[in-house]
Amino acid sequence: TREKEALPRYTQPYGDAADFWLINSPDIRLLNSSFNERADLTQSNKMLLQMNAADAGKLDLQDGQLVIAYNERGQAAYQLKITDKVPAGVVVAEGVWWLEHTVSRRSSNALTSQRLTDRGRGSTFYDVKVNVRASGERTDQC
Repeated sequence: TREKEALPRYTQPYGDAADFWLINSPDIRLLNSSFNERADLTQSNKMLLQMNAADAGKLDLQDGQLVIAYNERGQAAYQLKITDKVPAGVVVAEGVWWLEHTVSRRSSNALTSQRLTDRGRGSTFYDVKVNVRASGERTDQC
């Protein structure tokens, strides 16, 4: 007889050849893409990428600066928010922004894989790594 597999079983993440794990979290102002039609919410706010201060220091990045998160699939521009709420080695992007409200006409979706999980055939949007660099553009263009 075939033995049942013990659960839980750890599966090594695929990740990417990049430095930071990307976590996509809800944006309390937009509730994902639900309120993108409200100009009072989108015009006064920016698509943020949160990063630990130590990581930002290593990359010579400044709070409020326009940065590019990128990997083998694509890139997206964000305004950097340096915070101690994010652990080293992780960056957090909040919300799902309509492309018309972004600088690069790209959102976090440009960074995620279309691959499905090994078990359950679900989304792998929590198995994404990115690199981050300064964009060289002004932050008021976010």
